[in-house]
Order: sequence, then C-alpha cells, then structure tokens
Amino acid sequence: MNRISLFRTRIVIEDKVYLLAKDVRKALGYKSIDQLQSEHFEIVKHIKGLPALVLESDFNTILTSDIDAMKKLKHIEITRVETLRNNTEAIKSIYPLKFIVAGKLFENEARMAGYQSVNEYMEEVDYVKEINNEKEKLISKRDLIESISLSRVKLSELIDADVLGKNDLQIQQYIHINNGTPYIESFIVGRGIFFSVYDDGYAFDELRIENNDLIIPTYDYDEDNPNKNYGHDPELRDYREYSCMENILYLIKHKDVEDAGVDLMSCNAPGISFYISQTEVIKLLNPNMYRDIVLIDGDMDFVYSKTITNDSFIE
Repeated sequence: MNRISLFRTRIVIEDKVYLLAKDVRKALGYKSIDQLQSEHFEIVKHIKGLPALVLESDFNTILTSDIDAMKKLKHIEITRVETLRNNTEAIKSIYPLKFIVAGKLFENEARMAGYQSVNEYMEEVDYVKEINNEKEKLISKRDLIESISLSRVKLSELIDADVLGKNDLQIQQYIHINNGTPYIESFIVGRGIFFSVYDDGYAFDELRIENNDLIIPTYDYDEDNPNKNYGHDPELRDYREYSCMENILYLIKHKDVEDAGVDLMSCNAPGISFYISQTEVIKLLNPNMYRDIVLIDGDMDFVYSKTITNDSFIE
C-alpha cells in the first residue's frame, strides 16, 4: 500500500504538535485557509514568526467526525514528542521531597563517595544517574505498534471465533488514543448482548447462549456454579446492526451508567457490561472536547516510525 505523505512538516511548541494550515487545508479539501477558518472557528493559529498552523489534535477531531474525509485519507496523524530535558527536569523538581524522605541515605552515600556536600553529590552523581536512566527509558519505551498489537494478541487468546459463530455473536472494537498511545477495547455483541472482553477470570472460550441469555463461565471452578448467567437486554436490541461507538452512545443515553471512581464509569445491566472513562463519555457527547483524546470506531492499522534526536545538548 502506498503511503500518504501530506504532512512533511510538523512544528513542536512546548508539548504541542502543530501542522501547517496549508497542509490541513489541502488534506480536508478546502480551497483556502480562510475557508478552513470559517468552517472551523479558531482552528487556525497565528504565532509570530511562523506560518499559519493547526494543532494536530484539532485536525484529528475534524477528521474523525468527517466521514467523507476519513474515507479519502484513511488515516489520522499522531505525533508523540518526549524530551529528555523535560523528563529529567520533572525529576529534579521532586528532589526536595526525595531529600526529606531519604536525607540520611543521601548523606551516607555522599560521604562514601567522598563529597563534602550532599547537594554536590545529588547534582553530580544522583542526578546524572537519573538522566542516564531516563535516556534508557526513552530509547527502549514500548512503541505504538507494540502497544496495540498486545491488545490484538490478548483477544485472540481469550476467544475462539468458532464459539462466537456458533452462538450468533460478533466482536466489535474501538480504539482510544490518549497521549499518543492507542488501546483497543473489544466487546462481544449480539441480540440483547453488549459485553466487554477483558481478562478478569472469565472463560470466554466457553461462553454460550441459552434462551437468549449470555452465559460465561469463570475460571474459579471451586464455586458451586461457575457458569454465570449474565442475561440479556430485555429490549433485545441487536447490537450487531450498529457500530461500536453507536452502541456505547445508545447505552450511555438509555441505561444506568454509574461512577466507578478514578475517571471511570461503568454500565452493568442484564447482558450489558463495560467500563469507559468519564473523559471518553464527554468526548462522545461533544467531539470538540478533549481534543488530545481520539476515538476511532473499529480497528485499524498503524504505520509507525520512531526518531531519537541527538541529545548532545543535554548538560
């Protein structure tokens, strides 16, 4: 498959990634930057000394809500930028707390290393060690492809496709991307059934349907009855006929969704089980919110490249 190279230039300012507005205009099919601006209020940013820019996250928000543009481009843009400087400066900022917690330890280490001053030891030895540790983390950090591939492998290990076909069930998925890292969420769907797939003691490879009810055994066979009946949505909505995101929106609007703590919400009803973050719920209801979070219906392939720049400027 030929790669589409629309965005050859990216500009990073602090932790934000910008695309050239002229490239965004071309990608979305607008005749001019002014037309792009009029269609999407305040999307074009003007920064002194730079050409007109558009936040990469704003471009993705438009693209994922524009069916025609998405069909044409078949991809979104995700650029994750990490710097050794930012990571180590964050570590340096907590040194006062580290000294409060482990001051005696630092004093002993400084003395054994021949330093008269703990501050000198922390600056010349401990902080240098932290820089090297962060450098190794950046180089070896799990990439996007590995992150999403692990989700795919896990699903194939949990569920046998023959079991799904035998019970008139399907798998639906959506991808949520937060801070540049994608994760796949998977669901078993059928008539009256929308059940999240996650490894929590369920024997998904032995699930079955009896009288429309979803029955999923657990791995705790010491229980009196490891075959848990999770029932079915009494409205018998056929969740296979809708997309994953359409189903989640439907459930958010028509079922009881409860606060599950730590930015999580849950929906547990007959035949229904899933968790979703509060920010994703808000994103679904208002796509213009939380533009650094991207939600994609279904599964998709990722083309990935990783660049590590010269770090000789680090002091």
